[in-house]
Amino acid sequence: MNTHKFGRREFIKYGLISSLFLLFGCSKSKKKLALRGVSNSFPSEFINSLSTGWEFFPINDLELKKFPYNSTLQEKTDLIVLNDGWISDLPINSLQEIKADIIRNKFSNQTNSFLDGLGEDYKKKLLPLAVSPWVIIFRNEDSLSLKNKNSWEVMFSSSLVNQIVFPNSPYLLISIAQKIDLVNDFSRIKSQAKLFDDRNALNWVVSGRAKAAVLPLSRCVDRLIEDPRLSVLFPQEGSPLNWTVLASPSLSPEHFPTDWFNSLWGANYLSRVISKGFLPPTNLSDLRKKNIKFPQKYQSIFFPEESVWNKCWSLPRLSFERKKDYALNWNNS
Repeated sequence: MNTHKFGRREFIKYGLISSLFLLFGCSKSKKKLALRGVSNSFPSEFINSLSTGWEFFPINDLELKKFPYNSTLQEKTDLIVLNDGWISDLPINSLQEIKADIIRNKFSNQTNSFLDGLGEDYKKKLLPLAVSPWVIIFRNEDSLSLKNKNSWEVMFSSSLVNQIVFPNSPYLLISIAQKIDLVNDFSRIKSQAKLFDDRNALNWVVSGRAKAAVLPLSRCVDRLIEDPRLSVLFPQEGSPLNWTVLASPSLSPEHFPTDWFNSLWGANYLSRVISKGFLPPTNLSDLRKKNIKFPQKYQSIFFPEESVWNKCWSLPRLSFERKKDYALNWNNS
């Protein structure tokens, strides 16, 4: 009789233990995958289109400037979403190759050119997610006396002397200058500058403290639509391109989530993401077949003509020495 009772107790005890192990195993298997990035650098659709198996963890913008991606690579991270300006701060040996041939095979010539400019090591370990052109935004354009209004040369209009907020990037500004055959004399650009401030460029224009700014379309599009005083120029010579890319730390065991990419650029999110100033890394000709509608006023900005888009360019990744050369060239002009 006692033996029978003991057996029942043991059975219950071991059953409870087994259940606990099973529940623990389920909780482990259901632990969400981690995507990290600076949340104000891309639209909410980038997060909303993630499957339920993923969770987004924002990176502190101020901390990032002090310790570029160091802590992020040490935490549990499966994917990092970042702006191409931060690529050089990612240690190449801390990343693994992103294998997504189905996506890569659909990349446009612009995208492949950008990847080629990164070099072979980074080319395989980064995957472009979206791209936005650099543009010029104006405040009260009708009140300005502007020349060459469809060109980067509009920057040299007399009404813009000391009135443009430029990005703090000699490399980018030199690339624009070279596009309009302003090879070594960068003093003309400097004479038009109010200041060089990537972070607050839009605020300077909106507040009226500056009349124009050069920045990516994605950073100003919301205010552009809301504020009738603002207008934007996508120059006919094309523009430098600002890329949003994905990287995967070496410690992550996960495969690239192709379904996320397809969802972001699928029917549910496509027009919304483009209206935020981003384009997919695939061919524009494929998008035209989908007959996406935008307000006529912004059609050529959000969805540029192929002839203009093909003139756009990406900035190849520079070595530390080359960055110093560009800065020296800029400072001595």
